[in-house]
Amino acid sequence: MALSLPAPTYESESARRLYSRLPLFEGFPYLVTRVVPAMYHVMLVPADASELELVLLARTQWRANRLETCLVTGVDRAWFIGADGHDALAQTPPRGGILVTGLLKPVRLWPDTAELQARQCRLDALVEVHRSEGGYILGDLTKGGREATADEVGRLAGDGPEGRPRGLECCATCGEWRGRCLDPSPTFVCKVMTVHCSCQNDNRCAACGEFLYERKLNANYYNSRDGQIWHVPGFSGFRHGCRDPLGDADDAHAPGNR
Repeated sequence: MALSLPAPTYESESARRLYSRLPLFEGFPYLVTRVVPAMYHVMLVPADASELELVLLARTQWRANRLETCLVTGVDRAWFIGADGHDALAQTPPRGGILVTGLLKPVRLWPDTAELQARQCRLDALVEVHRSEGGYILGDLTKGGREATADEVGRLAGDGPEGRPRGLECCATCGEWRGRCLDPSPTFVCKVMTVHCSCQNDNRCAACGEFLYERKLNANYYNSRDGQIWHVPGFSGFRHGCRDPLGDADDAHAPGNR
C-alpha cells in the first residue's frame, strides 16, 4: 500500500528542536494509544504484515477502544487516528512520555516469534525504566473544559431543572445527565464542561468487546449526589479484565507485562 507523506509541521522552531530530542522507541511496527496526556500504551504488531494489514488492524483497535491511536512503522512514518476517528499520515511519530504495555488487549493474537519476543523484551525494559523512576500520572486536570463565552455565561449561569447546572438534560434511557454546562466547582469558574451519561460510554476492550470501564474514558459525568462534575481518566480502563481469555497462551503471543 503506497501512501504519500505530508511534510512535517511544527508550531515553532523551538517545538521542532524539542521534538527531535525526545526519545523514540524504535521497535517498529507498533500501535500507540494515548491514554492520558503524557502516558502512552504501546502494543507491538507483526513485522511481517503489510502496511495495509497494519492500518486495518489499527482501525479495528481504535474502533473498539475509541482512544487516540497511532500506527508507527518507522522513525518518520506514523498513521494517526484521532478520538473522533479522523486519520492522518505524518512523519512525526509520538515521542517521549511515560510508556506502558500489556494493559490493553489486542483485537487478535499472533504467533510468538523470536523476532517479536526480542522487540517485546526491549519494550519491557524501557517500561521498567520508566516505572523505576517513580512518580505518578494524573489525568486531564482541566477536565477538557474551556473558557465560556459571554453568551454561554448568560445562557448557562445558575441552576436549571431540579437544581442541576443549566445545559444538562436527563437521558431518557439511563436517567443520568448529559450536555454542556458551566462547572459548579469554584475551581473551574466560568469553564464550559461536556458531561456524558452512561449511555455514551463507547470504550470497549478489543479482545472481548466488554466496556473497559463503567463510564466513558477521558470524559466527565455529573454526580447528582454531590452536585459535582467528575472526570474519568483514560487509565481507569486498565482495571478491565476479560472474563474469557483471548486465544491460547501455548501458540499465541499476549504482548507485554503489566
